[in-house]
Amino acid sequence: MTNIYSSDEPGPGAQGLADAPTGARGGRLGAKDVVFFVVAAAAPLGFAVGSTPLAIGRGGIGTAGMFLVVGAFLAIFAVGYTAMTRFVPNAGALFSYIAAGLGRPLGLGTAFVAVLAYAIAATGAIGPFAVFASQAMASMTGVQTSWEPWAFGALAAMGILGVLNVELNIRVLGIIMLVEVAVLLVLSTGIVAAGGAEGLSLQPFRPDTIAGGEIGVVLLVVFAAFAGFEATALFREDVRDPVATVRKATFASIGLIALFQAIVTWAIVQGFGSTAVAVANEKPTEMFTMAASQYVGAGFAEVITLLVVGSWFASILAFHNATARYLYALGRDRAINPVFARKSKASGSAWVASLSHTAFSAIVLLFCARQGLDPYLDLFVVGSVPVAVSIPAMELLTALSILAFFWRDSRGVSLWEGKVAPAISVISLAVVVFYVLSNIPMFTGREGAINWILPSINLVVLAVGISRALWMRRNRPAEYQLIGHWGEKQRPD
Repeated sequence: MTNIYSSDEPGPGAQGLADAPTGARGGRLGAKDVVFFVVAAAAPLGFAVGSTPLAIGRGGIGTAGMFLVVGAFLAIFAVGYTAMTRFVPNAGALFSYIAAGLGRPLGLGTAFVAVLAYAIAATGAIGPFAVFASQAMASMTGVQTSWEPWAFGALAAMGILGVLNVELNIRVLGIIMLVEVAVLLVLSTGIVAAGGAEGLSLQPFRPDTIAGGEIGVVLLVVFAAFAGFEATALFREDVRDPVATVRKATFASIGLIALFQAIVTWAIVQGFGSTAVAVANEKPTEMFTMAASQYVGAGFAEVITLLVVGSWFASILAFHNATARYLYALGRDRAINPVFARKSKASGSAWVASLSHTAFSAIVLLFCARQGLDPYLDLFVVGSVPVAVSIPAMELLTALSILAFFWRDSRGVSLWEGKVAPAISVISLAVVVFYVLSNIPMFTGREGAINWILPSINLVVLAVGISRALWMRRNRPAEYQLIGHWGEKQRPD
């Protein structure tokens, strides 16, 4: 294989890995399988019920149209991303591309930020899980319970399943996704069939409505719906035709998420009419079940409540496993303490990495419980700010790296793939990051230093990662050369 990382910074002239033989040729997965995994991991029901009301309440009904706008942005981004995938065929995803295009130090720094994002996402998801589990208990039995027992129960289950190396495979996730999609389509159909609260309107899709709300807040939430679409590249070694399958799966995942969430969001707005924003602000966790009771039936509302609990737990487990996996990979390549690379002989799990994240989550939950913080508005909403900022920021750095990578050597890709689409992505994502940062106070509902402290956590972690890479370059050059190759099957543990 040609090594595109053969010097300190990636240089021109090297032919890529597009034609290199890999184990991918022997894979059995098709584009449909990969799409199922990506869309299911995005937890369509959990996101719609738990996050969409935030965007509607704080940003306006133009949220529905914004899903289509962001989908278009990311489709352009995916042009360069899938072209780059042919030349960086390993499991590092975004930060491997950054290492290839902008250098290993920034690549490792971004990897640190990504791990933080996964860790916070898993911990934060425990908040809505606990809220919806408590609501489900009250709905089915009439017994009122606090959020703490559910939260710590989820924490224990997460930790145990993580150590046992239990993951939801593509088949299980596919079934879950189909059920979630079916439920949301039934609800949307019920609302449309009834004509909504005040008649059906396409106003949420009008450009002036989309641009007239709090754009930064809506972008902050909407981008989260697409988080993980880049995981299509991680299946390169498991699919029948790596280049074609990854390309098809990436565009299909973006398109399906954009269209589906746009339709569901439009339908829920129609269900409440002119009161949609008020309801989303006053009862965000009950908005969808209220609509289900009114337009389909009380029994269906209970079904949604139960399925949402399962959807959020699947999200918790997926992000926890992702956190442990990347901590293991970084530890194995000595980018962090190698203790994180220790595996259980019984289960094969990265048990140190898994328990470390479980301990982190336990500390956060104990702090929230002792301070009397709200599991949804504080733990999930406010706590997710670093993640919501890092997602478009990492995509911006990736777009820059793709542009830099092909600027030095086009490697045979078209002008559109290698330069024009990445350049458009850089400009678009820079605007997105600006709007997101400008509207954080509106999203958190807080004033003061917390609105700059939370996003700044990403910068601190980025600086730590860059410093670590520079230290490795001076003191451990051989290990430094591995940065950007995390997860490659060609390299033995």
